[in-house]
Amino acid sequence: MSILKHHYFTVDTIMEEVHQKCSNLVMYCTFNRKRRNCADIFFLVKTCFGYCCAFNYAALKDASELPFVDPDPDLEYYDDTMNDEDNSDGDELPPYAKIIATSESGSASGLSVVFNVEPNDYPTWSPIPYYGAKIIINDPNDYPETSNVYSYITLGESVDIKVEPRVFQSQSDVRRVDASKRECWFHDEVYLGHTDRYSYETCWTECKMKAYLQGCGCMPYKYPRGFVSTRDMLCTPICYVECRDKGYKMTRDVTPFLSSLYPDDVIKGANESELAALQVYFGKSNCNCYKLSLVIDLSYFVATYGGVFSLSFGGSIITFVELTYLIASFVVTVTLRALSKIVHTNSNF
Repeated sequence: MSILKHHYFTVDTIMEEVHQKCSNLVMYCTFNRKRRNCADIFFLVKTCFGYCCAFNYAALKDASELPFVDPDPDLEYYDDTMNDEDNSDGDELPPYAKIIATSESGSASGLSVVFNVEPNDYPTWSPIPYYGAKIIINDPNDYPETSNVYSYITLGESVDIKVEPRVFQSQSDVRRVDASKRECWFHDEVYLGHTDRYSYETCWTECKMKAYLQGCGCMPYKYPRGFVSTRDMLCTPICYVECRDKGYKMTRDVTPFLSSLYPDDVIKGANESELAALQVYFGKSNCNCYKLSLVIDLSYFVATYGGVFSLSFGGSIITFVELTYLIASFVVTVTLRALSKIVHTNSNF
């Protein structure tokens, strides 16, 4: 290993070199029926499974992980700024964090790709019992490790994956509740070492990285670069879920790969027995949305029950204060008179 380091090789660079290039793996790409340059939408990133070719990945702020890409005017982008809706700063996302979006649903929309699996590159000692690709679906803002859903695609298959998103929202009033009671963090409440936007999954990943540093003083290559601090080895902050988040479920259909569905220039010169196709799209035009709201607090209690008191007894808060003052004055007056009589009686003796 010291010889490799002397020649400027590291585990990162070695694993990147032996990984199949994204330009070789992904031969053909379309998004919403329009052909795209695969090199513009797929990039090599680190995941818990090693290096992967990623689409719509915007999890980390480490600029060395992703190239800067100018927005394409022909594409829609997800409007998800790093600041929450009640923060008026409205900072724009960096170019590497642009998330491609679509307002369409159904099999004629979404992402469609053709893979060249290259089975001859698999070593004989490979523990993987098939030739193909592993498809991971996760939140674009999360490091893909904790809550992934995934599927497999093998040679000669065409896989349709229907994605069903779930959206979790929280009202801004929830911020007034202590985090230990609401058990969630807003994106701008907690600072993480690798992202400007809090993520439950990335938080747990950083906890694991701290545990590796504490246990062996080293870090698996699959984790993001730049985490070198050995201070504060405890998993702090507590990794609560996000108050505003999105998740995904998926179903899949498998059919034989048909080369006639793709342009001749894609298939020409390729071994069709080594190809596979994938299409990912939203199955429905709507989704389930779950909202966390602050139902009652002190202000709500005073306003509600103060109003009930006013309607029921013709009074108000001012009336209540006046009544309290009257009762207190009466009690004080009676007490003083009683004390005066006692003093007067004692003086007669």
